[in-house]
Amino acid sequence: MTDLVEVSIRWRGEGDTVQVAGEFNSWAPQDLTKQEDGSWIVRLSLLPGKYMYKFVVEGDWVINQDMPTVSDDEGNKNNQIEVEDGEASGDSDSWEKVSIPEGDADAGLNSPTTMQKIAKVERIFSLSSTFDDTVNTLKENNGTLVEDKSFTDVYYDTEDYAMLRKGVWLRKRMGEVEAWQLRSIVRQELKISDDKDDVSKRLELEIGEEGSIEDIVKSNLQEMTRVEGKMSKWTVGETEIEIRKEGDVETVLVRVVGDIVTALKDLETSAEKLNLACFNVLSQAGKLTGTA
Repeated sequence: MTDLVEVSIRWRGEGDTVQVAGEFNSWAPQDLTKQEDGSWIVRLSLLPGKYMYKFVVEGDWVINQDMPTVSDDEGNKNNQIEVEDGEASGDSDSWEKVSIPEGDADAGLNSPTTMQKIAKVERIFSLSSTFDDTVNTLKENNGTLVEDKSFTDVYYDTEDYAMLRKGVWLRKRMGEVEAWQLRSIVRQELKISDDKDDVSKRLELEIGEEGSIEDIVKSNLQEMTRVEGKMSKWTVGETEIEIRKEGDVETVLVRVVGDIVTALKDLETSAEKLNLACFNVLSQAGKLTGTA
């Protein structure tokens, strides 16, 4: 069964009342919510596919001339979005992920022939200030706290650091729920697996012994380091921000859902407001394991 994908439609222009009507709501005008930056937005949960729509601004049915348009069978011009499957694989946690549908790379983000694409844009940053200072900045920007938690991470390896020398880290997170995770660096990208079966299979390949994670750890590995951590998840408007602290490593995951051009712009704006820096995988991994 195909899952619904959360998408956002935004209007940037004049108008005291803004609605949207399209194939996704049987062309019944639906209210948009005005944002602090003056734009209007609505979030929808849709099945993957293409949808024509129009904006209704103060009662007038209009299109956004800055976005690509298509004509229906009767010759009426409409805006169009294409909702892509939002399901993400567990090993794609690199410093940035942008879901751009196949075939659009050559056309370019601003090509007039490219339909509006709804995508999820995620990027990992490093903190330029402290964890607490970043939280205070979020509060100053009217951020809403979603989740706050603390945890302890225990890292395991062989006595001679066989996994670390291959760029592999095995971690057990202890908190409200215990969970295993295996991280590895592949072609300068940080790959992460949280699925216990996947972690077990990968560990069997690395160690050369079959069994459960617990059995392999007990007979072949030892605790190498233990770090305290915390996570604070916020929303600012339509942007999701997750601050993580693991030992000396402090990072921020910024996530935006929307049409690709607007999403990238909103992501950069959020990074600038929070004074975030580019994320360096190798240097942060070294901090985490004490090899920097």
